[in-house]
Amino acid sequence: MKITLVGDIMIEPPVLKAAKKSDGSYDFYGVFEHMQSLYNEADFLVGNLETPLAGEEATYTQEYYVFNAPDAYADAVKKAGFDVVSTSNNHTYDRGYDGLERTIRVLDEKGIGHHGTFLPDGERPEAFYADVNGCKVAVIAYTYGVNSVNGKRWKTEDKYAGCVNLLRPETESIYQPGVFRGPTWVDKLFKKLDGEKRGRIKKFFGMEAQYPRADDRLDKKTMAPYVEKFQSDIRKAKENADIVIFYPHVGGQFNPRPGAISEYVMDKGLEAGADAIIASHSHMVQKGEMRDGVPCMYSLGNVNMSPLSSLYIEKYHPDYGIVAHLYVEDKKIVRTTFSITKIVETKGSQVCAWPVDEYAKTLQNQAEREALEKNVRWVYKMVTDEELQGEIIRREYDFG
Repeated sequence: MKITLVGDIMIEPPVLKAAKKSDGSYDFYGVFEHMQSLYNEADFLVGNLETPLAGEEATYTQEYYVFNAPDAYADAVKKAGFDVVSTSNNHTYDRGYDGLERTIRVLDEKGIGHHGTFLPDGERPEAFYADVNGCKVAVIAYTYGVNSVNGKRWKTEDKYAGCVNLLRPETESIYQPGVFRGPTWVDKLFKKLDGEKRGRIKKFFGMEAQYPRADDRLDKKTMAPYVEKFQSDIRKAKENADIVIFYPHVGGQFNPRPGAISEYVMDKGLEAGADAIIASHSHMVQKGEMRDGVPCMYSLGNVNMSPLSSLYIEKYHPDYGIVAHLYVEDKKIVRTTFSITKIVETKGSQVCAWPVDEYAKTLQNQAEREALEKNVRWVYKMVTDEELQGEIIRREYDFG
């Protein structure tokens, strides 16, 4: 049996624009179509749905990075074969409480499993459970916090308390002072423009449009009740499932190094007995490691992120991601591998990912092939901290 997990599935403006058809409807399958053969090899497919499905009246995505996707996005996720998605990430409240609720209802209507957010009057199971070829699998999704939108800080109070699985208090800053930089003169002068347009202006003046964040502001005391909660969920799931996957949304964006919070969450997930811990959020690939036989991956990177955006940091290759594969025999993980993916976007086309072995077949000349191989080597070293030996372009790479 093979369990496959991917990273962040997003709805940036180019994704929305490319999916709109002449009759006004949307078709997002182009995001996933080149990955389909890889997805088809999985018996159980997991992803992070990093957008609410709040309905057209709430306005679809208009800027980077405040998201809302048409329901057709869920149709594409379903068609691609996803069995369960995390709804617990920093974009959960991008369209407020109503957006959280509607997302859950749409996924239920489409028959897509989900975990990480809950209806105010609904059940709050410790995990999403699935029977996969006679093996019971549990997926547990949590997020470091939720974004403030238009200056509004969302709080888990009154009837919405506990509707989002949180790793820490959402009112606390996650980023270390001095690493998360304040607004520049461009941000202040052009504050009515969205981040993408301000990014273009910054680049015009030779300024950085984007920068790494560091999730190093760790307060174990304030995190304690949240840690107790996710550890309790893992332990309960261990009583009810054969394989328990902890799937946290945490990390410093565009930072190649996992921060103190990421490391702490990983430690506590292992302490509780998770069989695999697979994280996302940094929008680039981070390290992975086997710890006491448990596969731990700190960031899978992106499923789709626009390489044409001004907010793109080229040196960290956010156009490359990884896909984790857990091979299960006799209800135990016996082997872990990963695939490397390449995100492609040409002007006016859909933002889509390819497995590198299939993408390599589309290249027209040796220079393009050499560039791909160079970047694959970089991704492999980021994940394993080792130099890639032997064949460079492969379907899957051994891990641990």
